[in-house]
Amino acid sequence: MNRSKKPLFISLLVLIVVLVLSACGAANEKESAAPSASEEASASPASEAASTPSADQAEESNTSSATRIYKDALGREVEIPVQPKRVVALWTVGEILALGDKPIGSTANLLRFYSAEDQANIEIVGEGVAGDYEKVLSLEPDLIIMYELATPEELEKFSKIAPTVTTEFFGDPYESLRAVADIMNKKDQAERWINDYKVRVEEARKKTKALQLQEQTALVIQFALKNVYMYKSDTFPTVFDAYGLKVTDKQLELESKPDFKNESLSLEILPEFEADHLFVFINDDESKQVFEDMQKESVWKNLSAVKKGQMYEISHRIAIKDVTTLDWALDEVYALLTKSK
Repeated sequence: MNRSKKPLFISLLVLIVVLVLSACGAANEKESAAPSASEEASASPASEAASTPSADQAEESNTSSATRIYKDALGREVEIPVQPKRVVALWTVGEILALGDKPIGSTANLLRFYSAEDQANIEIVGEGVAGDYEKVLSLEPDLIIMYELATPEELEKFSKIAPTVTTEFFGDPYESLRAVADIMNKKDQAERWINDYKVRVEEARKKTKALQLQEQTALVIQFALKNVYMYKSDTFPTVFDAYGLKVTDKQLELESKPDFKNESLSLEILPEFEADHLFVFINDDESKQVFEDMQKESVWKNLSAVKKGQMYEISHRIAIKDVTTLDWALDEVYALLTKSK
């Protein structure tokens, strides 16, 4: 139950999400578990003994029904299960996967970034981020996770099905994982994942040491809705943190603006970035045609990265900052950087 709520005024129309991107009551469980009068009368002593729960079973039952108060990304205090079992993820799918779990439901928009194996046995509960109320209701979740941009109306609606909590919108990947691990009661698993990933990053850096990436610059751009966009460099931690490529001076200049969120770029301005490496991801078929046409232009052909053979096309999944994607991107970016080396 929510102890406090505060309204959220959304001023940000987030392009990445648009483009790239209840439980049954414990009483019912007790009713189904309880024998009828006729069954109780006909039970033999042996069957009665067999049906008596062990201490371990009783402890497990108590744990599964226990609750605690969790303070979410919006500062709301919500009573949630100590050990959630049936989670509908209307955000943080990758974090749940990294913890070795799967949500029982999520949306097509969120699941499209993950492999068929990852998606297996996860019910689709809608197309957009928010999901369809009736479909979520039908899954009888014991917890629902949404992002912090959810409206008060959405939070109130889904809270009628099950405890509903929010997590940060594209926050620091490690902290997002830790937040979900706290919700799922899997803090140890989160720290193990982070430690294992850091080891993989060090190995990748050693394998690319000869490329001297830390002395070179990179630019990541998106082709979407027939336009070209640049986002904050921290949207791509694999490129700029894991492999240590530097942000161009031009991008740092643009990002220094207090209200910077993204920048629409023309072909003519791209040479000003002077990037040694150029990563391109494409959102839709119409934008793919724009990309193909742009590559025919002399301005494009004379870009530093293009002339060096260091222009790479990568899946638009690169813009999703969950930890599962970090793991995927570490291998993807390595393959691109070393392909012709």
